[in-house]
Amino acid sequence: MDLSTLSYVYIFLAALLVGFTKTSVGGVGILAVLLMALAIPGKASPGVLLPMLIVADIFAVIYYRRHCNWGILLKLFPMTALGVVIGYFAVDLVPVAAFEKLIGATILFMLGFEILVPKRRDAPAALTAFVGVFAGISTMVANAAGPIFGIYLLQMGLPKKEFVGTRSWFFLLVNIFKIPFSANLGLITVETLKLNLLFVPVLFLGAYLGYKVLGMLNMAAFKWLIRAAVLVSAAKLLLP
Repeated sequence: MDLSTLSYVYIFLAALLVGFTKTSVGGVGILAVLLMALAIPGKASPGVLLPMLIVADIFAVIYYRRHCNWGILLKLFPMTALGVVIGYFAVDLVPVAAFEKLIGATILFMLGFEILVPKRRDAPAALTAFVGVFAGISTMVANAAGPIFGIYLLQMGLPKKEFVGTRSWFFLLVNIFKIPFSANLGLITVETLKLNLLFVPVLFLGAYLGYKVLGMLNMAAFKWLIRAAVLVSAAKLLLP
């Protein structure tokens, strides 16, 4: 790929941010999507980002492998897989800009819901189905499922390590599931994979820094940082 020096800087920052968010607060992965789009305009951008997300997910799972809530995951993943399939067929039919506005508005609605409604570990089946399908479509069309899933987990009232561990396993499974769909759309190629290999050390550095930062946060600070990150993501999606 014929990239400028500035493009490599953008990819470096995106990789560092991806690694950091996967093992810490998260919710601002949409900023990595923006950086990658600046580095590589067009459809190739998601194809470069997806393998980076998977590598960072693997690092996060290694760090938090004992802290996954499998009950939540087993309820949510089938609906998310359905959403990925819907997103695969919708990606060329729905304007991405219009869909991003819908995602941003939904994130704001869910953020208000999370703050105002009492926490409960047994989410209503309808909410789980909605979050699963919408997260699947969002991750396939705009790589923007992180804030939606993050708000859902906050509503469950999970401790921070269980929150990050559940999120890590969820996105590792979802992103692996997306590979054949992205490859079929021509988003992942041998050339993009070669570029990914260059930035694996950067992903590891970001993941290590995120792990260290998470250990310094108390639960109250963690929750508000998640909310702030989600608000930033919603603003990015809604504002021109």
